[in-house]
Amino acid sequence: MTVMWRLFVNEIIKVFSKWRTYIGFGAIGVGVILAMWGFSIGGSSIQRDLLRRLGDEFITTGNLANGMWASYLLMNTLFIHIPFLITLVAGDVVAGEGTAGTFRIYLTRPVSRTRVLTSKLLAAATYSAALVAWLGILSLGLGNWWLGTGDVFLVDEQGILVLPWDLALTRFALAYLFAFYTMFTVAALTFLFSVMVTNAIGPIVGAMAIIIVSGLLTIIQLDAFAWFQKHLLTTHFVLWQYAFRDPIPWDLVLDSTINLGVHSTAFVALAFLLFKRKDVLT
Repeated sequence: MTVMWRLFVNEIIKVFSKWRTYIGFGAIGVGVILAMWGFSIGGSSIQRDLLRRLGDEFITTGNLANGMWASYLLMNTLFIHIPFLITLVAGDVVAGEGTAGTFRIYLTRPVSRTRVLTSKLLAAATYSAALVAWLGILSLGLGNWWLGTGDVFLVDEQGILVLPWDLALTRFALAYLFAFYTMFTVAALTFLFSVMVTNAIGPIVGAMAIIIVSGLLTIIQLDAFAWFQKHLLTTHFVLWQYAFRDPIPWDLVLDSTINLGVHSTAFVALAFLLFKRKDVLT
């Protein structure tokens, strides 16, 4: 355990010593700040739109376009781009060693390849968790401070959902947990490509290409695609949205959890298999 911990700490230091690691945090930070500023100066028009969608059947008081509502909206928008930010680091965590040629020395130490790769996978997972946590802390913290707190009014194709402030916090915590679980699948896919090549560009492009194609197949509603659409990776990217339904559809949560888990397990297992056979001398 001591050796494993040292390997993990070493990989974390490597990840957070590279400038590309902070691109994701910076992009999310700038995006959230600009969005909250936009909500603050355009809150009245947003509230009028919400009231128009609610109709005359509801009597509302206070600010509907509050920090909690803005944080939910940001998850719908920024979450589309977070997979790319995940690939920037997960794609380099193994391939970067190949590019630098350090594997020739790194793997001569009396440490198994399984432990080395496990430490790198944990580092990629830690970065993914940190990025999702940064989105949650910044959007909720800045939103509630800048726009104020209150109940959350959600209007979508499922209907109208009103979440009291305290219950909304619980739902947000669950949503961000689901979001990390989803993003780990993206990290695992990129991690697999990172093992296969010696250049970090390849894993980034490869992972995003699969996500884009999968997303297109998810959107296109054709009978020819129906039989495998439910198993596509991007079909279950909506897992976090289930936290904002009442009641929470636990059957759909279980289905998405299993599908994403199968994807992640397959990606990681194949990565370990390939890494054990990887030639680091050429």
